[in-house]
Amino acid sequence: MKKLLLISLIGICASAQAHEVWVNAPAKLASSDTLRADLAYSHDFPHAEKIADDRLHIFAPLQLTSPDGKHSNMKQQGENYQYTGGKLKKGSYIISATYKPTFWSKDAAGKWEQKNLAERPEAVSCEQSRMFGKSVLIVDDGEDLSAISRPIGQTLEIVPLANPNTVRPGSLFPVQILYEGKPLAGATVTATADTVAAKDPAATHDHREPQAFSGKTDKQGKVNILPLVEGLWKIRLVHKTPFADPKVCGDSTAYATLIMPVGTARANAKPHHHHHH
Repeated sequence: MKKLLLISLIGICASAQAHEVWVNAPAKLASSDTLRADLAYSHDFPHAEKIADDRLHIFAPLQLTSPDGKHSNMKQQGENYQYTGGKLKKGSYIISATYKPTFWSKDAAGKWEQKNLAERPEAVSCEQSRMFGKSVLIVDDGEDLSAISRPIGQTLEIVPLANPNTVRPGSLFPVQILYEGKPLAGATVTATADTVAAKDPAATHDHREPQAFSGKTDKQGKVNILPLVEGLWKIRLVHKTPFADPKVCGDSTAYATLIMPVGTARANAKPHHHHHH
């Protein structure tokens, strides 16, 4: 019992920043089929899970960007992370997730709360977190690079410069990183695949997900991702800046992900169930 309690306490202390946002959605869809997608918020990629009640308010609905650039909210249906977008016409779409700016502060005992320093004087550190996820969907072979590579306006955005759904192992996949709409130079971009994470499940479940790629962006904010194995890949980066008012919070941190399916191999590891606080 003591051991279980200790593990749960460690989880509480670490979990404020341990979770990540991404989109689980099909890479291809027929116009006769209904789009279903998950707003994944977890530390157990690629498995989505129910979002804790005290965090539901942080999330905007999954958003669908159509080939003409228009945005619409998808409909939440089923579990609180599951969405539907109905039937879609031929073309290239982007499905995106947004975790709204949220203060997280920690006290000396390591307890996290959704409050800033002004609201919680006993806190020793504070971060304002915001997270963004993207996935590309091609309906009826309607591949359109102009729609795929058009920024959708996320604060921190991974913009694919090729179709991420046709990347082969060992071939380069170019992306551009934008922060507040401008190229972000010198940013470290990492990536991993479900097939890689599954080889070391203990690390993945301990918030130390093994990464299979790391690279830095150039002056134009561009970097080539190099996926060496088949799997469902998650490209990610974190960008931290000082918060405008240090009396309110220390850092403003943005997180972004882009999903890239490579080949047909997928990990079939069972989800690791754990409790939220």
